[in-house]
Amino acid sequence: MSDASSPARRPLRRTLAAVLIALAAASGPARAAEVNDPELTLLYRLALSAEMCGFTVSPKQAEAIGKEMDRHIRRLNLSDDDADALYKKIEADMAAEDWDRICAKTGAWAKTYAEQIRKFGK
Repeated sequence: MSDASSPARRPLRRTLAAVLIALAAASGPARAAEVNDPELTLLYRLALSAEMCGFTVSPKQAEAIGKEMDRHIRRLNLSDDDADALYKKIEADMAAEDWDRICAKTGAWAKTYAEQIRKFGK
């Protein structure tokens, strides 16, 4: 029985490692399920809260949030489909948290929403 670290196996390991690195580099844009970007998640949560809860957002704020989303999507190299899938995933996560609780006007998220939305002007 040969040891995995024997000299005969080392070139195979290096070749396999090189192939895996090349595949990872060639895999293209990040997939929505793999994205863990707290800033983009927050932007999506703000947009969803305005839509689903009726929280106040001015046209200027909505435009600024949209531009910031676009900037993050480009930085993360997300395709349109992946950005849409991520938005839908966050929407499902929020629904699982319970929209009534999220949308409560005196709830913790409403307070966070108000604080965050102010960062985008009036």
